[in-house]
Amino acid sequence: MEIAEQLRLIRKEKGLTQQQFASELGVSTATIASVENGSRDMPKNLMKSLVKKFSIDANWLLTGEGEMFQGGGEKAEIAQAAAKIPLLAQKVSCGPGKDWESGDNIESYIEPLPALKGKNVYAFQARGISMLGLGIQDGDIIFFDGSSGQRASDGIYVFGLGGEAYCKLLRFEPLENKVRIYSVHRQDLTEAELIRTVDADSDDFRIFGRVLAWLHENTVFRP
Repeated sequence: MEIAEQLRLIRKEKGLTQQQFASELGVSTATIASVENGSRDMPKNLMKSLVKKFSIDANWLLTGEGEMFQGGGEKAEIAQAAAKIPLLAQKVSCGPGKDWESGDNIESYIEPLPALKGKNVYAFQARGISMLGLGIQDGDIIFFDGSSGQRASDGIYVFGLGGEAYCKLLRFEPLENKVRIYSVHRQDLTEAELIRTVDADSDDFRIFGRVLAWLHENTVFRP
């Protein structure tokens, strides 16, 4: 378990946004965000505050082994809460353009799906029927892997483009450094509709993560 994941687990268990969490610990929101997204190591003062303020077990914080809290009197309840999947307020294909990773963008939490355990999972709610050919319908909950450093390969992704969030079929053209974006109105992928082609390294284009599954009327579907 990486330190970024451990910090997210603590914050989720406490039910705090990144801003609230930072205030409780006496550090900046930027510090919490950068540790959670893996762009920096955890500062020593933050580690000490976690141990003192929230009674976090220092060995668990450093190694990921053992129990999260000192004493472990609430182990079962804590583990269940920490495993829940954040449901983001931002709607896929009609997002307000805010940073999806921000704690302020978390609307609620969803009970974990057994098939998705062990992954850095986030959830969005779909809006529209542009992916109906693949079975994703308006109002479905889409689960995606928010881990950094994923290898890009053709598939269904949640991504940001021009300040909005989308769920579409992406096909990568590495030799051209391009990404082709498709809507899928029919089951036959050869009839997928090319919506747009973007530069893979464009500032307006950012992949949030590959779609792992979606929930429709209490039934889980996978790509």
